[in-house]
Amino acid sequence: MRYEFRRWLDTIDVKNLVFIDETGLNLAMTRNYGRGVKGERVYDNRPGNQGKNMTLIGAMSDEGLIATMTFPGSLNTTSFLVF
Repeated sequence: MRYEFRRWLDTIDVKNLVFIDETGLNLAMTRNYGRGVKGERVYDNRPGNQGKNMTLIGAMSDEGLIATMTFPGSLNTTSFLVF
């Protein structure tokens, strides 16, 4: 099966490939750990609210990044079709 897939890949023109990926993030995200001087505790502020969730989606071809979009909330069919 892998051999067949590899042979099929050889027939594909790289210029016809577009790779799409998405990721979610929260605007109030902070690090859980910090780096400081050895033996000293690190202190920092954290937001009190949970922040808003955002989605980032992008498309890349052999020529580089061709499209990006960010929007509030999570990815669903409607959002993907708009992209």
